[in-house]
Amino acid sequence: MEDLPEALLTEILKRITTTSDLNSLSLVSKQLYKIEGNQRGAIRVGSGLCTARKALTSLCARFPNLRKVEIDYSGWIPGHGKQLDNKGLFVFSSHCSSLIDLTLSFCSCIDDSGLACLAYCKTLVSLRLNSAPKITSVGLFSVAVGCTSLSALHLIDCEKIDSVEWLEYLGRDGSLEELVVKNCKGINHHDFLKFGSGWMKLQKFEFEMERHDRLPGDVVYDSSYDAHSMDIYDFCCESLKDLRLAHIKTWPEVGLRVVLGKCKALEKLCLEYVQALNDIDMIAVSRSCSNL
Repeated sequence: MEDLPEALLTEILKRITTTSDLNSLSLVSKQLYKIEGNQRGAIRVGSGLCTARKALTSLCARFPNLRKVEIDYSGWIPGHGKQLDNKGLFVFSSHCSSLIDLTLSFCSCIDDSGLACLAYCKTLVSLRLNSAPKITSVGLFSVAVGCTSLSALHLIDCEKIDSVEWLEYLGRDGSLEELVVKNCKGINHHDFLKFGSGWMKLQKFEFEMERHDRLPGDVVYDSSYDAHSMDIYDFCCESLKDLRLAHIKTWPEVGLRVVLGKCKALEKLCLEYVQALNDIDMIAVSRSCSNL
């Protein structure tokens, strides 16, 4: 195979999609090792990831054209070794110049200073934070300001994120097309009304609060509330195609229920345990969303 042109070898490797096969093939020769490393666009690593700076730099050199990186420490225990920390994340952000998609799951050693390193990732389009216990709104604001190409943001089980300056900033910027927030204690559905003009470009929105039980005496709906009125909150979300709301307790003329009267392009709608909705809300949806 060493006599084959490099372009032909590259084309052959492009047709192999199984990671284990690519890993095995890269051990055949130095030429294949280099070609395979250059064309690898995505990696997923977890407990076996060494956090030594030299090793991480070597990994980035091995795969210089990474576009998608997923770091997942689910099931991690101390016996597995050290997790990726702030310095390690800096290595990724400063060496992966083509990075557009980053997922950090159960990374308990990364805090706001580490997340701020992502400001160097000017090409970052999608960021997913899953169970990031040390991340606060400060770090998220750094991402909002620095990652000017960001269009998709997922926040799941990030319990220390509370204030919503980052949300207001992203709303003014108006670049987000996908926003998913689940089980973040410090964020309630009223906060998203501060997203302002950001709603205009948003195509997918998913918000789920921690499951709750309704307390006796709570107001669940107001029969006089008109969800079809466009004057309650001054924003529009006519690009929204995919909407999911779950475990939300709202009150008359307050909260995300007003979104239902402002969507015209909805194709998919999922409502789970959303208290306070009534027939008028659903009639508004049926009249506005012909593509549902």
